[in-house]
Amino acid sequence: MQKKIRRRKRRSEPELEIVDLDKMTDPVNNEEATGSADAKNADEEKADHAAAEEGKKESKVLIEFKKVCKKYAQGEHVFYALKDADLTINEGEMVVILGPSGAGKSTLLNLLGGMDSASSGQILFDGTDLTTFTDNMLTKYRTENVGVVFQFYNLIPTLTAYENVALMKDIKSNTTDPVEALDAVGLKDHMHQFPSQMSGGEQQRVSIARAVAKNPKLLLCDEPTGALDTGTGKEVLKLLQDMSREKKRTVVMVTHNSFFADIADTVIRVKNGGIQSIVHNDSPKDASEVNW
Repeated sequence: MQKKIRRRKRRSEPELEIVDLDKMTDPVNNEEATGSADAKNADEEKADHAAAEEGKKESKVLIEFKKVCKKYAQGEHVFYALKDADLTINEGEMVVILGPSGAGKSTLLNLLGGMDSASSGQILFDGTDLTTFTDNMLTKYRTENVGVVFQFYNLIPTLTAYENVALMKDIKSNTTDPVEALDAVGLKDHMHQFPSQMSGGEQQRVSIARAVAKNPKLLLCDEPTGALDTGTGKEVLKLLQDMSREKKRTVVMVTHNSFFADIADTVIRVKNGGIQSIVHNDSPKDASEVNW
């Protein structure tokens, strides 16, 4: 007969914890480590900021004015519409030109768009001096590089929205499809309507669609909200801002409305035919936040 032998269980002994002395930190060393981490984070933030600033510096310059003058002779007198203008506009920027009537805003816009010639100085577009261009060369420059949004739309009343935008195919080969251009401004469902069947805001959006259908590097806007109410004006400003931020188009807008300065990357103020100031805005507001 086999006997069962029972063994008494010993009380479990506590397990010993193995500690790496090299990894032990005292409170003082711990504070030093925390301080080092904070300093490292601060250094990283500075590096990020420096990188951002460097990125701005490396932005491609699209337009440069060097001592540009536009003068008119009135008998024995010489009148300067623009005098000794110096400025730089980077690719993809949204620029607002501010100033009272007669300050030189329209002259500046016309020179940017190749619709007028400078009396002296240099106007560089993508590194090429426009002041050396013949009339035919300026026409080609406007066709290939410039889109214009007017204050009063300038739509052909006998053509539908689609047909107004499709006109761009007659002057340039590589244009955006009219349906796509109208869809980008929220008017795809209105493309078969005539201007008389549309509101002022809708007509202005057709004007924008027509301008961007050319795929221009430069989008010039002459008081684009001047004939619109505040609500509709905000919608148009938002579209123009999106063209700059998302489509990376350079947008230059002439206006007398100082509230628009808040949404711009760069604000150029003109007075008495001269550039009074150029201010770069690091944190432009969203167009929907502007009130006037």
